[in-house]
Amino acid sequence: MPQRTGLVVAGAGARGAYEAGALSVLVPWMASTGPAPSVLVGTSAGAINIVALAGLAHLDPAEAVDRLIATWSAVQLSDVFVLSSGVATGIRYLEQLLGVPARLPSLLDTERLRGRLAHWLPLHSLHRNIDDGRIDAVAVTTTSTATGSTVVFVEKNPSIALPPPDVGRNITYVETRLTVEHVLASAAVPLLFRPVQVREPKRWHGWYVDGGLRLNAPLTPAIAFGCERLGVVATQPMTSTTSPPPSARPRTRGEPATDRAQPDVYAVAALTMRVLLADRMIEDLHRLADRGRSAAAIDVAFAGPPAGRRGDIAALADDAFHARYGKLGAARNPSMWLLSRLIGGDPDDHGNLLSYLFFDPAFTRRAATLGRSHALRQLYS
Repeated sequence: MPQRTGLVVAGAGARGAYEAGALSVLVPWMASTGPAPSVLVGTSAGAINIVALAGLAHLDPAEAVDRLIATWSAVQLSDVFVLSSGVATGIRYLEQLLGVPARLPSLLDTERLRGRLAHWLPLHSLHRNIDDGRIDAVAVTTTSTATGSTVVFVEKNPSIALPPPDVGRNITYVETRLTVEHVLASAAVPLLFRPVQVREPKRWHGWYVDGGLRLNAPLTPAIAFGCERLGVVATQPMTSTTSPPPSARPRTRGEPATDRAQPDVYAVAALTMRVLLADRMIEDLHRLADRGRSAAAIDVAFAGPPAGRRGDIAALADDAFHARYGKLGAARNPSMWLLSRLIGGDPDDHGNLLSYLFFDPAFTRRAATLGRSHALRQLYS
């Protein structure tokens, strides 16, 4: 029986462009060194990437990933959400504080993204590629707002079995025909983006948000599908940081002696993002490494930041923003300038948070190049 190969792409927001760059190296490399990926699993931006790739699976792998990069390199902030809805959001928030019957579904209006995904995602060819057997299964992870459990929506070829529920990890696999709603739900970042109502299949009709809450790097579903070889793309390194905290820099003259190194809300938010997006992935990768010492070995190829390069994407985002929109450049895109001002924080924290929402060619083109560079280093060094 031929070896089954899987592709796992983690959630990343605007860092999905970085992932596309990494995929431009990883996917052709996997196709040249063994069976091409036939089980594709993704979360959030990773779900967008794997659905797009599955729809392009009939093309040469290099051409498919080049098209993916082209899409990310052209994306604009207005393709994803509208900041002008902030006034209405503020009014609804005040109404709720005052006890007025009103609901605030999210801080940002992402309804525009639905139309953009309908245009970007080649769903018709995805269905055909699965029916023709080019792809065994495509799975996108979501989180049910009703139960808090991970629900993995799967479109698959009849030749492959649907995994049973994973009680230990609270994961349920649901077979369906994938639509924009499933992908949009996987990318619905809690608080920022609106929960998405998924209507199919009818038994699982309900509201869903980002699958990254519980399963940002969905290695477990790929293994449940019987993959013995995995390509993994993420925007965090596959190793934990074990070094002590850096020393606080000296205070400037007149600066208070207290609280200089105390983290502010932006630093804590940046830390939260790193923990949510990376820690479970690192645990799962170490579990696979332990498993690799047994007979049930799984070969893993990782394409993402090398150890010690954790801050490269954040630094790139901060640099790209100031080069494009700093000083008088705000007139180029007032919404992007406003978004940056709302994020705040020290340069490291600002760049880290901004990189998840910097939907602009000034960042996405360079992020794709960085992703490609990191993947080349990981796979060929």
